[in-house]
Amino acid sequence: MRATQSPLDRQSRLSPPPVFRFHSVVHLLSGDSLGQVCETPLAFEERVVFGPRTQPTEVANPAKWLSEQLTRIASATHGQPASQRPILVPAPVASLAHANTAVACDAAIRRTSLCQQEVCLEFSDSAFAGGVSDYVSRVGLLRRHGFRVAIDMRRSWQTPLNDSLRLLIDTIRVDARALETNGDLLDLVEVADASGILIVAENAHWRDGEYLANIGVHAATRPRTDA
Repeated sequence: MRATQSPLDRQSRLSPPPVFRFHSVVHLLSGDSLGQVCETPLAFEERVVFGPRTQPTEVANPAKWLSEQLTRIASATHGQPASQRPILVPAPVASLAHANTAVACDAAIRRTSLCQQEVCLEFSDSAFAGGVSDYVSRVGLLRRHGFRVAIDMRRSWQTPLNDSLRLLIDTIRVDARALETNGDLLDLVEVADASGILIVAENAHWRDGEYLANIGVHAATRPRTDA
């Protein structure tokens, strides 16, 4: 008797695997590697949606999507040196609120050569727009499973870094260009740096390493050289 394929199996067979790009996170003064950022051309929120009746539950599940993404990333980075850890992985906003995200991601990583501490799940600033107690407990659950957690503040920086959240966040990403014009972001960076959070800048220049270090930004991805 012929086995019946699930909609997710058919989609996996017909869709090509995602192409990941990895960019090193480096210390702006020493040049040492501090890990890497994973970029994928397709985010969970960017998938085509045909409505609740035609979209399989498995495909619509952000926890399952993220756990499968981690499995693919682990395969793509197998054999890399320890200096390329942790891997900063963009995660869907919806996965932070999903009850099964921590368990699903933990189970996925246990089937790979990575360990949980080598993965830093990055959520956009908008993911923390709800009540403070809600997102602190969700981030705390991910940390209890061993994952690092990051906040992407390259476009907005509204997340209040209260005492509870500062103890749970490992990394924050910012746009170096915004630091020049926004005092609120500068204040946030100062608080985060004092709390031991690593600030990673995009669009930073190597020549500005000392200045950025003085305001709390010690790392960058793809820093620019002088023309």
